[in-house]
Amino acid sequence: MKKAALLLLVILASSSMAATQLYPPWFPQSLFTINPDNTTVEDFGTDTFKVGKAEDPQTVEVKGRHWAGSLYPPGPESAWDHWNGVAAFKRVQAQLEASGFKLVFLNADADGAHGTFRRGSGAEATYVDLSLKNDAYSNSVAIVEPAAKARTLVLRPPAAQPENFSDTQDFPYVTPLAGAKLLTTRHDDGPLNVATADHEPQYVGTGTQSKMYRGPANVSPLDFSSTYAAAFRNAGWTVTENNGATVTAHYAKNGRDVWARVFQEGADVWDVTVADVGSGLKGALAKNCRVALYGINFDFNKATIRPDSEPVLQQVASAMTSTPGAFEIGGHTDNVGGAAYNAKLSQARAESVKSWLVAHGIAATRLTTRGYGDTAPILPNTSDANRARNRRVELKKAGC
Repeated sequence: MKKAALLLLVILASSSMAATQLYPPWFPQSLFTINPDNTTVEDFGTDTFKVGKAEDPQTVEVKGRHWAGSLYPPGPESAWDHWNGVAAFKRVQAQLEASGFKLVFLNADADGAHGTFRRGSGAEATYVDLSLKNDAYSNSVAIVEPAAKARTLVLRPPAAQPENFSDTQDFPYVTPLAGAKLLTTRHDDGPLNVATADHEPQYVGTGTQSKMYRGPANVSPLDFSSTYAAAFRNAGWTVTENNGATVTAHYAKNGRDVWARVFQEGADVWDVTVADVGSGLKGALAKNCRVALYGINFDFNKATIRPDSEPVLQQVASAMTSTPGAFEIGGHTDNVGGAAYNAKLSQARAESVKSWLVAHGIAATRLTTRGYGDTAPILPNTSDANRARNRRVELKKAGC
């Protein structure tokens, strides 16, 4: 789309919103053309502001009611060539100072001005970041007013037995924010990667279920993530990731092993993905010849089972107790290292899993072991994610 056509859409959008004050009433919005589709309004959000001298400013992070967006010159596009950002900045400055604001940072030259205004002090201060350039398309504002976080959510812990719910119902233990509407439910085969972005992939479960929601409006990433992180902790989950837009949590109590990830895709669209390890394992064993047991982790280059594997192993023992027959425990590696070494390591790891299961009530006569090394990859060993999928323990029914 050409710039002129895009700007025409901006003008039309702002004209239709002429009677709507998107920013606080003290902000001189009438001096600008505002595109509501390009304006963020959040009940509780955060932004950063510069204060101090232009040559050596400090940056402060402020939380509260948050507005941010682009500012365009007023009037028709034909008049925008005569826009003067410096002059416009002075007009806004005069109105803000009349409302009690003080200029606490300024970086200005002939091409434009960037400044921070502050009213009040400490936790009661309101901040305005204003950048007005002579380029009509490069102007912006960000505002934070004092506001306490008000959004709350109460989650019910997973029950001792897996819950029954349909695709048109919420997860019983990861319910949505008030005002949200369930849009879709999706089922996916394969494990869930619960590693944070800067860590090696870590897979859990045998499949996932995801539910996408719309709303409520004006929820910032900070508000979204802090609300869910607190709700998970209060319900007995362990939060393993909270990066501002994504929260991952693990519930390993009451005989359950459940992972959940909530992710905000946009201002009012978000989803929750769940991997119910125990329920998924029992279902997979009933339908399939073999099941990959992700979440059983070992010390590097050793067959020592790590303590964080306990929840998965407990689910394996429970599933085998309710599933008659004999099973092969197969150890699998990626292709890093020599074939002989990988075969030996995978055999030792399979033996470690067998020993754990026997120690927890599974008859040794029901279990055999085999180390496959890197001879049976699920995916090509061409990436860290694929290699992580190939490093696994498999449970295979006898006779398959």
